Amino acid sequence: MNYPITDARLSITDLPLVLTQLFERAQQPLLPDSQGQPGLFVRYLRRKPGRGLAVIYTVDQINAPRKARINDPKRAVSFTLDEQALSGAHICFNAQQASQASLEILPSGVLYVPQLGIAVQKFPADATLPALAASCDTAPHSPLWQALQIAAQAQLHDPQWQLTLASTEPVRYKPASRCVMRYRLQLTHRTTAEQKILTVFGKVYANIGQADHVQSLQQQLYEEQTKAGDLPLLPCPLNMLASLGLTFNEAIQPASDDVTLRTGTQALQPQLERGCGGTITQILIPEEELCLTGQALARLHCSTVISEDAPRTGAKEAKRARERATLIATHNPAQADEVQKLAQQLAAQLETLQPDSYLPAHGGFKASQLLFHSHHIFVVDFDGFCLADPALDVGYFLAYLRPSGLWYQRQGMRQWFEQAATIFRSAYREAMLTRGISNEIINSIIERSRLYEGALIFKIATRRVNRLNSPRPQELSAMLDEIRACLTLKERSM
Repeated sequence: MNYPITDARLSITDLPLVLTQLFERAQQPLLPDSQGQPGLFVRYLRRKPGRGLAVIYTVDQINAPRKARINDPKRAVSFTLDEQALSGAHICFNAQQASQASLEILPSGVLYVPQLGIAVQKFPADATLPALAASCDTAPHSPLWQALQIAAQAQLHDPQWQLTLASTEPVRYKPASRCVMRYRLQLTHRTTAEQKILTVFGKVYANIGQADHVQSLQQQLYEEQTKAGDLPLLPCPLNMLASLGLTFNEAIQPASDDVTLRTGTQALQPQLERGCGGTITQILIPEEELCLTGQALARLHCSTVISEDAPRTGAKEAKRARERATLIATHNPAQADEVQKLAQQLAAQLETLQPDSYLPAHGGFKASQLLFHSHHIFVVDFDGFCLADPALDVGYFLAYLRPSGLWYQRQGMRQWFEQAATIFRSAYREAMLTRGISNEIINSIIERSRLYEGALIFKIATRRVNRLNSPRPQELSAMLDEIRACLTLKERSM
């Protein structure tokens, strides 16, 4: 297949042609056993300063209906471009240079063009996450097979269970960083011949040290809560395949089929009842889930498990807020002055924060890290576990609790958020009080959380920039109004 060659620099929309050309030059089919022409459909696109461009495509029939399109990570192809090959959102080479540059096929299966900083990899090949392929290899007697059997025996508390069949399903994949996988296991008991189906989650990291650190902290948290007689708020850590940087944890599942497992993003979605003419008749608030969330966060903040890393301070968040504001201002020149001024006001207050103490914190506490079933909550993804001002987690959750409809003044969204936030704060307050934290300290945490809310709304605002979407002034203005409100409420409480 030939493509027109021009002297013009390439754009993001030209990348599928470059990628397809590279696979043709390597004589590797994009979609084996396919009778039709394969197409590349964007699933993920990020452009972050200093970290280059990453795009993940799904490979499917080009004429496949959108609703029927397969969204399978095993059909994922990622395209990464070094920072040096970019000028802002623009690519610094043209199609002719891309077609003529030397192509290397690395032992991992990655197609690499060193001259242009291009790396193309078809799952599970990943040059910067080299253990990914081995973490998907469920062949009998492979290192993964043995580790999965040990994990299953640990979860079932019985070394007599023997693994007979295993399959891998990638769940969440970030090229060059980490990948979460669902392992479906079939086991047979050596003495009773009983058979069992079990699900275990695995997470492979690019940094083996990080994998070990995170798993160790999770193990300590789990044991602490088990000894206290409480139902642990996190999945049970099972074991770790150290050579791959691959950790294993139990899959949170209801005890019976008639109970539904819901993610936090599902459970904490705004729901409105409407009457004739679309008039809102009732705003439905997920009170139980919000109360469970506040209680879980208080349990975490009162833990005795301590990360040895330096505390995550308000000054660090101030630095990040300024960096995000600069990125947003560059992307939105018409609102740049307003963005920068507001960021300076917010950062100046964050830098002066002096919490009563730094406590164990999740570091990324938001709805997508929560699971609910059977009147219980479970918290996942402790990669950011740290010592921090507890106000960080409170602010993180409330920033992300805001529904996207709030940025467009959609009816009922403001009322829903204000009521939901009040319930969460009240549940957190009551849970902290029962653990001996004074009302004065709790009030201080909630007051400081307003500043962290504002800082995290800046983070939410960078998503459009990182995805190279066009500016939306109305959306950004609404976010800036929310940040301004956070600052005003904090000032009033002083």
